[in-house]
Amino acid sequence: MTEMNRVARFFVNLSAARRAARAYEWIRRDVPMPPAARCVEIGCGHGDLAARIVEGFRPARYVATDLDSRQIETARRAAGQRYPSGLPPALMFRTADMRHLPFDDASFDVVLAVAALHHAGESHHDPTGIPEALSEIGRVLRPGGLVAYQEFLHKELIRTWFAGHGFSIERIRSRRRLESVVASKSGVSSVPARSREGSPGL
Repeated sequence: MTEMNRVARFFVNLSAARRAARAYEWIRRDVPMPPAARCVEIGCGHGDLAARIVEGFRPARYVATDLDSRQIETARRAAGQRYPSGLPPALMFRTADMRHLPFDDASFDVVLAVAALHHAGESHHDPTGIPEALSEIGRVLRPGGLVAYQEFLHKELIRTWFAGHGFSIERIRSRRRLESVVASKSGVSSVPARSREGSPGL
Protein backbone atom coordinates (compact mmCIF):
# COMPACT_ATOMS: atom_id res chain seq x y z
CA MET A 1 0.00 0.00 0.00
CA THR A 2 1.52 3.29 -1.09
CA GLU A 3 0.77 6.99 -0.96
CA MET A 4 -1.16 8.48 -3.84
CA ASN A 5 0.75 9.88 -6.76
CA ARG A 6 0.30 13.48 -7.83
CA VAL A 7 -2.30 12.64 -10.47
CA ALA A 8 -4.44 10.61 -8.06
CA ARG A 9 -4.16 13.32 -5.40
CA PHE A 10 -5.24 15.97 -7.94
CA PHE A 11 -8.41 14.07 -8.85
CA VAL A 12 -9.23 13.30 -5.21
CA ASN A 13 -9.17 16.99 -4.38
CA LEU A 14 -10.64 18.31 -7.64
CA SER A 15 -14.27 17.40 -6.93
CA ALA A 16 -14.03 16.84 -3.17
CA ALA A 17 -16.94 19.06 -2.19
CA ARG A 18 -19.33 17.57 -4.75
CA ARG A 19 -18.47 13.98 -3.81
CA ALA A 20 -18.64 14.78 -0.10
CA ALA A 21 -22.08 16.35 -0.53
CA ARG A 22 -23.38 13.19 -2.19
CA ALA A 23 -21.82 10.96 0.46
CA TYR A 24 -23.21 13.14 3.25
CA GLU A 25 -26.75 12.89 1.84
CA TRP A 26 -26.42 9.10 1.74
CA ILE A 27 -25.17 9.02 5.35
CA ARG A 28 -27.92 11.38 6.50
CA ARG A 29 -30.55 9.19 4.82
CA ASP A 30 -29.25 5.67 5.50
CA VAL A 31 -26.85 5.64 8.45
CA PRO A 32 -28.52 5.77 11.90
CA MET A 33 -25.76 7.75 13.59
CA PRO A 34 -26.07 7.34 17.38
CA PRO A 35 -26.06 10.47 19.56
CA ALA A 36 -22.60 11.66 20.62
CA ALA A 37 -21.02 8.98 18.43
CA ARG A 38 -17.31 8.25 18.28
CA CYS A 39 -16.48 8.07 14.58
CA VAL A 40 -13.45 7.29 12.46
CA GLU A 41 -13.23 7.93 8.73
CA ILE A 42 -10.93 5.81 6.59
CA GLY A 43 -9.43 7.74 3.68
CA CYS A 44 -10.69 11.24 4.46
CA GLY A 45 -9.11 12.85 1.39
CA HIS A 46 -9.81 16.59 1.34
CA GLY A 47 -11.65 16.43 4.69
CA ASP A 48 -14.88 17.92 3.37
CA LEU A 49 -17.04 14.99 4.45
CA ALA A 50 -15.54 15.11 7.95
CA ALA A 51 -16.54 18.74 8.34
CA ARG A 52 -20.06 18.10 7.06
CA ILE A 53 -20.61 15.23 9.50
CA VAL A 54 -19.21 17.14 12.47
CA GLU A 55 -21.52 20.05 11.68
CA GLY A 56 -24.56 17.94 10.86
CA PHE A 57 -24.41 15.14 13.44
CA ARG A 58 -22.40 16.66 16.31
CA PRO A 59 -20.43 13.49 17.13
CA ALA A 60 -18.47 13.36 20.37
CA ARG A 61 -15.33 12.48 18.41
CA TYR A 62 -14.54 12.36 14.71
CA VAL A 63 -11.10 11.13 13.67
CA ALA A 64 -10.49 11.66 9.94
CA THR A 65 -7.62 9.46 8.74
CA ASP A 66 -5.67 9.02 5.55
CA LEU A 67 -2.55 7.02 4.71
CA ASP A 68 -1.08 9.94 2.76
CA SER A 69 0.39 12.52 5.14
CA ARG A 70 0.32 15.14 2.37
CA GLN A 71 -3.38 14.55 1.95
CA ILE A 72 -3.87 15.02 5.70
CA GLU A 73 -2.06 18.36 5.47
CA THR A 74 -4.37 19.35 2.61
CA ALA A 75 -7.37 18.43 4.78
CA ARG A 76 -6.01 20.41 7.72
CA ARG A 77 -5.46 23.49 5.54
CA ALA A 78 -8.99 23.24 4.13
CA ALA A 79 -10.40 22.87 7.64
CA GLY A 80 -8.37 25.86 8.78
CA GLN A 81 -10.02 27.97 6.08
CA ARG A 82 -13.44 26.63 7.02
CA TYR A 83 -12.86 27.20 10.74
CA PRO A 84 -10.61 30.26 11.04
CA SER A 85 -11.18 30.41 14.81
CA GLY A 86 -10.03 26.82 15.30
CA LEU A 87 -11.24 23.29 14.58
CA PRO A 88 -14.38 22.04 16.31
CA PRO A 89 -13.31 20.18 19.47
CA ALA A 90 -14.65 16.86 18.13
CA LEU A 91 -12.63 16.94 14.90
CA MET A 92 -9.08 15.71 14.42
CA PHE A 93 -7.03 14.65 11.41
CA ARG A 94 -4.52 11.84 11.61
CA THR A 95 -2.23 9.91 9.29
CA ALA A 96 -3.05 6.20 9.56
CA ASP A 97 -2.79 3.02 7.52
CA MET A 98 -6.17 1.28 7.36
CA ARG A 99 -4.41 -2.09 7.62
CA HIS A 100 -2.79 -1.11 10.93
CA LEU A 101 -5.08 1.37 12.65
CA PRO A 102 -3.43 3.03 15.69
CA PHE A 103 -6.53 2.81 17.87
CA ASP A 104 -7.67 0.62 20.75
CA ASP A 105 -10.15 -2.21 20.32
CA ALA A 106 -13.81 -1.10 20.32
CA SER A 107 -12.83 2.58 20.17
CA PHE A 108 -15.55 3.70 17.78
CA ASP A 109 -19.32 3.55 17.33
CA VAL A 110 -19.18 4.23 13.59
CA VAL A 111 -16.55 3.58 10.90
CA LEU A 112 -16.93 5.38 7.57
CA ALA A 113 -15.05 4.60 4.35
CA VAL A 114 -16.11 6.38 1.17
CA ALA A 115 -14.40 4.96 -1.94
CA ALA A 116 -11.38 4.16 0.22
CA LEU A 117 -11.19 0.40 0.80
CA HIS A 118 -9.85 -0.35 -2.69
CA HIS A 119 -6.73 1.60 -1.69
CA ALA A 120 -5.76 -1.17 0.77
CA GLY A 121 -3.77 -2.98 -1.92
CA GLU A 122 -0.71 -1.97 -3.88
CA SER A 123 -3.01 -0.82 -6.68
CA HIS A 124 -6.74 -0.19 -7.07
CA HIS A 125 -7.24 -3.59 -8.68
CA ASP A 126 -5.20 -5.53 -6.10
CA PRO A 127 -7.57 -6.80 -3.38
CA THR A 128 -4.98 -8.62 -1.27
CA GLY A 129 -4.81 -5.93 1.41
CA ILE A 130 -8.55 -5.56 1.81
CA PRO A 131 -9.21 -8.41 4.31
CA GLU A 132 -6.52 -6.98 6.61
CA ALA A 133 -8.14 -3.55 6.43
CA LEU A 134 -11.59 -4.99 7.11
CA SER A 135 -10.23 -6.92 10.08
CA GLU A 136 -8.86 -3.69 11.51
CA ILE A 137 -12.22 -1.99 11.01
CA GLY A 138 -13.88 -4.85 12.87
CA ARG A 139 -11.34 -4.60 15.67
CA VAL A 140 -11.74 -0.87 16.36
CA LEU A 141 -15.55 -0.96 16.07
CA ARG A 142 -17.50 -1.63 19.25
CA PRO A 143 -20.00 -4.52 19.36
CA GLY A 144 -23.26 -3.20 18.00
CA GLY A 145 -21.45 -0.46 16.08
CA LEU A 146 -21.89 0.45 12.43
CA VAL A 147 -19.64 0.42 9.40
CA ALA A 148 -20.84 2.47 6.44
CA TYR A 149 -18.90 2.34 3.20
CA GLN A 150 -19.17 3.12 -0.49
CA GLU A 151 -17.20 1.21 -3.10
CA PHE A 152 -17.05 0.66 -6.84
CA LEU A 153 -14.36 -2.05 -6.77
CA HIS A 154 -14.17 -5.43 -4.99
CA LYS A 155 -17.78 -5.05 -3.85
CA GLU A 156 -18.65 -8.72 -3.47
CA LEU A 157 -15.40 -9.50 -1.67
CA ILE A 158 -16.06 -6.76 0.90
CA ARG A 159 -19.69 -7.69 1.48
CA THR A 160 -18.82 -11.38 1.79
CA TRP A 161 -16.09 -10.61 4.34
CA PHE A 162 -18.43 -8.61 6.55
CA ALA A 163 -21.21 -11.21 6.31
CA GLY A 164 -18.76 -13.95 7.31
CA HIS A 165 -17.24 -12.06 10.26
CA GLY A 166 -20.13 -11.28 12.55
CA PHE A 167 -21.70 -8.36 10.69
CA SER A 168 -25.28 -7.97 9.52
CA ILE A 169 -25.81 -6.15 6.24
CA GLU A 170 -28.52 -3.61 7.07
CA ARG A 171 -28.80 -1.54 3.89
CA ILE A 172 -27.46 -1.72 0.35
CA ARG A 173 -27.91 0.90 -2.33
CA SER A 174 -26.52 0.57 -5.85
CA ARG A 175 -26.11 3.50 -8.21
CA ARG A 176 -24.31 2.71 -11.44
CA ARG A 177 -21.06 1.10 -10.30
CA LEU A 178 -21.17 2.56 -6.78
CA GLU A 179 -22.41 0.35 -3.96
CA SER A 180 -23.35 1.93 -0.61
CA VAL A 181 -23.54 -0.44 2.36
CA VAL A 182 -24.38 -0.13 6.05
CA ALA A 183 -23.47 -3.11 8.25
CA SER A 184 -23.72 -3.61 12.00
CA LYS A 185 -21.30 -5.56 14.14
CA SER A 186 -22.93 -8.28 16.20
CA GLY A 187 -22.94 -8.34 19.97
CA VAL A 188 -23.38 -5.93 22.82
CA SER A 189 -20.33 -4.39 24.43
CA SER A 190 -19.78 -6.06 27.80
CA VAL A 191 -16.03 -5.83 28.40
CA PRO A 192 -13.65 -2.87 28.42
CA ALA A 193 -11.72 -2.19 25.23
CA ARG A 194 -8.27 -3.79 25.17
CA SER A 195 -5.50 -1.35 24.41
CA ARG A 196 -3.45 -2.02 21.31
CA GLU A 197 0.19 -2.24 22.32
CA GLY A 198 2.10 0.88 21.39
CA SER A 199 -0.94 2.73 20.07
CA PRO A 200 -1.41 6.34 21.11
CA GLY A 201 -4.74 7.23 22.63
CA LEU A 202 -7.39 9.38 21.02
